[in-house]
Amino acid sequence: MKGLPKSAFRHRARGFIHIEKEHNMSATIEMVSFKLNDGVSPAVFIKASEELDNWVGQQSGFEYRALAQQEDGTWVDIVFWQSQAHAQQAGDAFMTAKESQNMMACIDKNSVVMQHMPVMASLSN
Repeated sequence: MKGLPKSAFRHRARGFIHIEKEHNMSATIEMVSFKLNDGVSPAVFIKASEELDNWVGQQSGFEYRALAQQEDGTWVDIVFWQSQAHAQQAGDAFMTAKESQNMMACIDKNSVVMQHMPVMASLSN
């Protein structure tokens, strides 16, 4: 463990595991939180989101996507991109993609909060 900063490790009950030797400043997490329009059920929204999955998966730089719902009804769409540029390119294309229209129709546009964050450390199986 010599030579690595403490920030390169995460404590686990059995000891330390290596997270990342250097910060990966190019990988980006896109996190979008929002509420659904009145009258839109979670089932309808998830179906609309699934219509978008193939399109998102074909975007350059796409890594992973997850959709979650908080207890207060707020939804969170999290996408991992290879870079900020990939996230921006996909975001620009998303607005006019026919595959995104049903999903966007479900979302209360006034509730949308979008964030892009550089990945500072990561761990995967």
